[in-house]
Amino acid sequence: MAVTRKEKEATLATLTQELKSARGVVFAEYRGMTVKQLDNLRKNLRKENVKYAVVKVTLLKKALTALGINFDGFKYNGPLALAVSQEEETAPARILKSLMKENPFLILDGGIFNHELVGVDVVLRLASLQSKQQLLGQLVSVLSGPARGLVTVLSGNTRNLLNALKAISEKNK
Repeated sequence: MAVTRKEKEATLATLTQELKSARGVVFAEYRGMTVKQLDNLRKNLRKENVKYAVVKVTLLKKALTALGINFDGFKYNGPLALAVSQEEETAPARILKSLMKENPFLILDGGIFNHELVGVDVVLRLASLQSKQQLLGQLVSVLSGPARGLVTVLSGNTRNLLNALKAISEKNK
């Protein structure tokens, strides 16, 4: 059954809105993957609130045009899948890269970062970054380091005083 013009316009509006509010977008080719592999891929992406959808390239180009994103280097003409995260920039790239080992047919092709089209090299660099939670944990550790050091230094003097008093009391016995 053919898709009506209204349905196409609604799909385009939805895609445009998703891309507009997206923090991380990765393009992937999926030819050769089975339905079971695609379902497993979607399931793993959903765990981190990443949406995975197959889109037509012409529809994607119209959405990019509506958002004012330059797609001169856009080379796709076949089926393409988008992994879109509304929460974290690195999540789609990181998850898809980890799933490439299990699915050799999954190929990362680029993405959108800071409302610009980027190549696969940028996507792979984003994939090598840690998750937002891990980075926040490291930040907290770095920020609490000086306070922890100060407590250690201040408690050292008290500990040395107590050790000296204990030695004096044992000597007097």
